[in-house]
Parts: sequence; C-alpha cells; structure tokens
Amino acid sequence: MLLAVAHPRVGEGLETLLRLEGRYETRRLAKLADAIALARSWPADVVVIDGTLLPSEGILALGRPALVLSGNDVDGEARAARVEGAVGWLRSDATPAQLAAALDRVLPAAPEGVAGPLALAALGALVALFGALLLYFAWIALV
Repeated sequence: MLLAVAHPRVGEGLETLLRLEGRYETRRLAKLADAIALARSWPADVVVIDGTLLPSEGILALGRPALVLSGNDVDGEARAARVEGAVGWLRSDATPAQLAAALDRVLPAAPEGVAGPLALAALGALVALFGALLLYFAWIALV
C-alpha cells in the first residue's frame, strides 16, 4: 500500500496504524510527484492519497485503485471524483476500524486456509521427521 500524505504527523499515524495491523506492506511519501512515480513502478494494491495533494484541475491517473483522504463529505466526494480508479474516500481522522474496513473493501481478500511456501516446507519437514521416527522405532522394536 502506498500512502501519499502531505502532513507528516497524519502520515506517521496512518503508517503506524497499518503496520500495527500487520497485514500491509506500506510505503509513505509526502509529495505527489514521488507518489505518482512510485505508484507506476511499485505494485501497490492501493494508493491512499491525501486530497490536499491533488492538482486543482484535471484527473489524476495513478494506475492503481485509490482511496482519497479528506476532512469532510463534500470535499471527499469531489476529490475522489478527480482521481482515476478511486474507489471512495475516507476521513483524514478515520478511526483504525474505519481505515481497516475501507481497505478491506478495496484490497483483494487473501484466500483462507491457503498455506504459503514456507509453511508448506515446514509441514513437509515435519512429515519427513515423523516418518523417520516411525522407522527408527520400528527398527528398535525389531532389534
């Protein structure tokens, strides 16, 4: 997830909340030009962009789904309409639960019960160890 937030404390707060959640790889930038460049080169699932960073005219194309941060409903709707691929807006002072809920609506859900490669390797090692122990006990019983 790419955070493009101008205010350092707001950006730090959002980044901290997301890191504590433990489900997001997050990068934070404070300038629109840097965010545009990174959004095009780094495969962020979503861009959370501060509405105050948006240009005063035109449509901003980030090439990624986006949530726009705003201070109120009127500005939020208007600013989200100026970002191509915007999936909505969120108050800048959103609670952790509101932030997580908004991101859950945008981000693809990870399939439940699907193990990653490290978990599969660990499971394979345990099965091999268990098989070796069974063979060892059978050999001891016969000898």
